[in-house]
Amino acid sequence: MKQFFQEIDKKIYFISFAIVGVMIVSLIFIPNGVSALITTAYHFCINQCGWLYIVVNVFCFGLFFYFYFGKYGNIKFGKPEDKPRFSTFSWATMIFTSGAGSSTVILGFVEPIYYLKTTPFHVKPMSNEAFEFAHMIGQYHWGLSAWVFYIPAAVAIGYMLYCRKSDDVKLSNTLTPLFGKHFKHSVFGKIIDIVVVFGIIASITTSLGLAVPVMSKLIAQVFGIADGTGLRILVFVIWFCIFGWSVFRGLDRGIKQLTNLNMWIIFLFLLVMAVLFPFSHICEMELNSIGLYIEKLPRMIFNTDPFGNQKFVHNWTLFYWGWWLSFLPIMGIFIAKVSRGRTLKQVILGQMVYGSLGCCSFLALLGGYSLYLQHNHIVDLVSILQTQGNAGVVYAILRTLPWSTIWIVLLIVLCFVFLATTIDSTALVLGLASCKKLDPEKDPHLFNRFSWAIAVFAIAIGLTFVGGLELIQKFAIVLGFPLIFIVFLITASVLKAMKEDYGDMDAQEIIAHCQICRKEGNKYE
Repeated sequence: MKQFFQEIDKKIYFISFAIVGVMIVSLIFIPNGVSALITTAYHFCINQCGWLYIVVNVFCFGLFFYFYFGKYGNIKFGKPEDKPRFSTFSWATMIFTSGAGSSTVILGFVEPIYYLKTTPFHVKPMSNEAFEFAHMIGQYHWGLSAWVFYIPAAVAIGYMLYCRKSDDVKLSNTLTPLFGKHFKHSVFGKIIDIVVVFGIIASITTSLGLAVPVMSKLIAQVFGIADGTGLRILVFVIWFCIFGWSVFRGLDRGIKQLTNLNMWIIFLFLLVMAVLFPFSHICEMELNSIGLYIEKLPRMIFNTDPFGNQKFVHNWTLFYWGWWLSFLPIMGIFIAKVSRGRTLKQVILGQMVYGSLGCCSFLALLGGYSLYLQHNHIVDLVSILQTQGNAGVVYAILRTLPWSTIWIVLLIVLCFVFLATTIDSTALVLGLASCKKLDPEKDPHLFNRFSWAIAVFAIAIGLTFVGGLELIQKFAIVLGFPLIFIVFLITASVLKAMKEDYGDMDAQEIIAHCQICRKEGNKYE
């Protein structure tokens, strides 16, 4: 415990936990007040400032092209002789499973069914055109446009960590080139770090809120038990136990092994679905969706539906952008943490490509199967969604498969392992975000990570039973909103740092300069 107290930033840690405590007490004693407050803040973010979510998405795309095709893309996260800490397979799976989670599996089945009734671009509901858009639009929300949000934080944190040899991975530290080295100790610096903490909590809370009702129903159906509060709490407990095992194993033997196992389960599950579902029809649907995506991409990126009811944009696109933004601190710190030995362009391209391919595979295959069942009148999933929600749809789809109980059990295992890796990564990042200083090769203290996991589970349980999934989604959008401004600040800061370090050098001069600096010792130490 002495090491724990020496390691943590007490102001960030204890103030954040005090706020968490107030939230939990409020959820217990004044749940309606909490729900009303979150809803009011949500309507302000969406109705008055919703366009900002779209602006920051476009900005992140521009940043990707600037770094990848510009000279700064040659900067290496580490010394010239450093080899990547993890193999490409392990690195890609850790990033994908940490940034996607069990929500990818659940919404992979369910999300296209929502789009048949709530259609983009005023397409007629339940028409053939609605089915085409339903298969494509989810891949837009989970693809490149989503993963591009992580670039500013990953670049800024990685640069400060490996190029300026900082031992502080908090986002306030990335702003020191812009505001001075004392900024991270200032009141505004602490506020930013606390905002980041709650953005992280919002991201994982949303994932838990999506997964728990579905997991609870599937377990109840398989084992013939009642689906209720007790079973849902048991689901939380099982996840916490898997998380505890992974924490004690550490990053190299815990998260790494868990994500590798997860990917093999994913490959098996997707292979089974591909075999059982007509493969030629999968290819036809996906090729059509790629063409539709290319045709509609500019419109989708900038779509605000100013003369319509804006229901689709507000309920889906802006929700996703808020959700992905709330994941920005987690993924920025986590990607930087596991990317030593890779160049900046390798990091930003890899996380976008591997993350997008992973997510879109689920939406293409699982969503394609859902639409196939609906379009061919095999199962009326639209009606089931209206009466039984996400859990009912997932169960109904899996019941259409031969040996359905086996595949339901496999999906249960997949979701448990999938979200356990996300929870583990979240606790790791929350621990890093509340540390004063930490060796890049070391993990935060066990008690630090466990305490954050307990806080996340407590808030998730409270929000789940007070307002359900809808309230949790609003919570994610509200807490993702301040991160819009942090994106612009950390980008300006890291570009200033790069210009100070490399001036007017071209790409080859930057590579040579990095090699000389590493041999002679870093001037920022």
